Amino acid sequence: MVAMSVRLPPLALAYHGLGAVPLRDDPHRLFTHPSALVKHLRRLHSFGYRLVTAGELARRVAAGEGDGCAALTFDDGIADDLCVVCERLGVPATVFAVSGWLGEPHPDAPQARIVDPAQLRALHAAGIEIGAHTVTHPDLTTLDAEDCLDELVGCRRELEAILDAPVEALAYPYGAADSAVAAASAIAGYRWAWRIAGAGSWRDPLGFPRQNMLNGCTISGLWLKRSGRFEALATKPVIRTARRARLRVHGHRRPPPRSARPTARRGA
Repeated sequence: MVAMSVRLPPLALAYHGLGAVPLRDDPHRLFTHPSALVKHLRRLHSFGYRLVTAGELARRVAAGEGDGCAALTFDDGIADDLCVVCERLGVPATVFAVSGWLGEPHPDAPQARIVDPAQLRALHAAGIEIGAHTVTHPDLTTLDAEDCLDELVGCRRELEAILDAPVEALAYPYGAADSAVAAASAIAGYRWAWRIAGAGSWRDPLGFPRQNMLNGCTISGLWLKRSGRFEALATKPVIRTARRARLRVHGHRRPPPRSARPTARRGA
């Protein structure tokens, strides 16, 4: 009997920071333990994935060669052991930086700082791809056309001035984008842009999907995200109840409602 190969669709994973932060101290689930990241990488390898940067993944998808490739992306630009971990493990990564937060405490995790310009240059020099995540991290769909374009153009210009290198990739804050935001992204000079929570399409260069990798993500969850089934299952009432129960056991506190959190300070 001839074994049938399993298709490995393109996969992009959206992390934030790396650190040993328990769920009870991480209400927005921003931090992934380095040992958990190692497990995720081992599982990706066992699936058969080749790791590339987000930009390389985008180029391969555009050429029809994205199958079997996965990208690790890290939003916001939290200063942590990302460079050391990725260098030690020999894996590529992409950091989507909020240019207006550089060198400041993270708004949703004040104990963590965002990289400063020198650290951002060091990440870039170490081979980590740098992408844009706007100037102040607003939900772009809530802005008028001028302010939206200012956020997109301003971030790209500021990052390129720091890096002395082109910035071609964008991650939408909160994954929020509509046709107007996508059009503004193209005007701002981005070649591709990324969403989260599985939203978007691999046929849309300005709306590529990523899968959330939050504090406490499981290996079984990663398997479902690989096949694009996690979000649909996670919205089922029985699954949502089970997930809430698991988080309570681990001391997780729910974050304030989205409407109660200031637009520029939500760290997703």
